[in-house]
Amino acid sequence: MKQFLKKILIFSVIVTTIFTAYEMALLKVPNEYSYKKNYLEEHKDSLRVLVLGNSHLADCIDCSMLGKWAFNAAQPGRSFYYDLQLLKEYIGQMPNLQCVVLPFSYDYQYWGHLFEKKHEAKFNTYRCMYIKYMGYPYCDGEWWHWSEILNSNFDHSGRLIDALSKPLSALTMCDSLGIELDASYETRGDDWMTKQLPDTAALPDSTEQRLNYRENVKLYSEIVSLTRSHNKRLILLAMPIYKTARERVNQQRLDEMNAFVKMLKGINPDIEFYNFIDDKRFVERDFYNSIHLNNTYGARKFTPILKNIIDR
Repeated sequence: MKQFLKKILIFSVIVTTIFTAYEMALLKVPNEYSYKKNYLEEHKDSLRVLVLGNSHLADCIDCSMLGKWAFNAAQPGRSFYYDLQLLKEYIGQMPNLQCVVLPFSYDYQYWGHLFEKKHEAKFNTYRCMYIKYMGYPYCDGEWWHWSEILNSNFDHSGRLIDALSKPLSALTMCDSLGIELDASYETRGDDWMTKQLPDTAALPDSTEQRLNYRENVKLYSEIVSLTRSHNKRLILLAMPIYKTARERVNQQRLDEMNAFVKMLKGINPDIEFYNFIDDKRFVERDFYNSIHLNNTYGARKFTPILKNIIDR
């Protein structure tokens, strides 16, 4: 029995050592999360424009067109919880920061952690990458999300192999100023106009709606208060969507969006909100799917519009 237990112990030590070495090796491979975190660390004294939020801005804000010292720190699937954590860490360390740009649209007031739990595998990956490469644990401090082996759906072995031969942009999936490289016009597919269509009905669980709304009130209120206390402009953008998506967004959702923004303006009347949902300047070739602009034509058209807003 002692021999058996000894063998189990030795085997466990070997497996644990291999897993630990694998996790540590992955730490050395650049990725989008570590790249954006390191960029903020290295340029926090100089940045003037900081783009946050999710894929709606990550895909189509080309900071090379915004002038010097702008960076797109948005990332696909990001909860505003992480935007708040990032602002808490850096806004006081950015003396030259002039404005923060965030997306806000027709369903953001109800999009939150309860929704994420219904898509646990996908969001476990996000939680893992945020805690391991950016240092932000999930809301309740779930440190077990740190392990990519246990939590992440990303291709671990592929990342290690790619690190031997591929350029940095292929590993980070973004350019040097943060715009995503995989949402191009050329790669969108023939079915792009039906991808990621919004739900036509309200969320089925009214309890979930209320809880998500209540949580988002807290998150956004903190973001608004934080930017105001540091005297930074906060620009909220409702991004263009294609007509196949627009047909599924009813007036109630738009009214709720405007009501939420009005509530935030009660905290800080200087908040700037720009609604591009129905902007006719954006046509078929500007979109990556039904609710995202692409990083080709869409970015080239939208970024100058944002620059005009920032320069006012």
